[in-house]
Amino acid sequence: MSDSSLIVCKYLPDSNEEIVRQVELTYNDAFPLVERRDFVDVVYLLRTEKRFNLELIMYSDKYVGFITWWDFDSFVYIEHFAIDEKHRNGGYGGKALSLFLQNLKRMVVLEVEPPLDRIKISRISFYKRNGFHYHTFPYKQPPYRPEDPMLPMAFMTFGYDESIDLEMIKQTIYKHVYRWSL
Repeated sequence: MSDSSLIVCKYLPDSNEEIVRQVELTYNDAFPLVERRDFVDVVYLLRTEKRFNLELIMYSDKYVGFITWWDFDSFVYIEHFAIDEKHRNGGYGGKALSLFLQNLKRMVVLEVEPPLDRIKISRISFYKRNGFHYHTFPYKQPPYRPEDPMLPMAFMTFGYDESIDLEMIKQTIYKHVYRWSL
């Protein structure tokens, strides 16, 4: 894979319905129902929430994956990051994440499941290889649906500074991403 053929670009609503279908398939395949919102809500957020963004990962003009993220004053929160199943383990994820991070001037935060099995440990290792720091800060992901449980998760950060207040980050994510009150 040529690095110059891989791009991470902002998706503009209504620009390509086929891309939206591909993102939806990847999104539904990559994340269990309790770890994602209904895709119609993703589309709604793209149209109505200025802080919410969708980046497409493209290789030689072909869809490879996506990143959904929130733009806050003091940090960026990656809500979902996935490479389409047929492109996984090809190096696209690390290169796309690197390109995405190059353009940001703030700390980046994401959630991962605790390291309880091989797949979860592998995911955490991927982010560590890409410069993220794992935090043991107590955190639970609020539910996307009222009937879903709170999920034990952990924060990982890129560009972490000891002066950063993880409690403030948690409260911001709860309020704006999950619409959850403490």
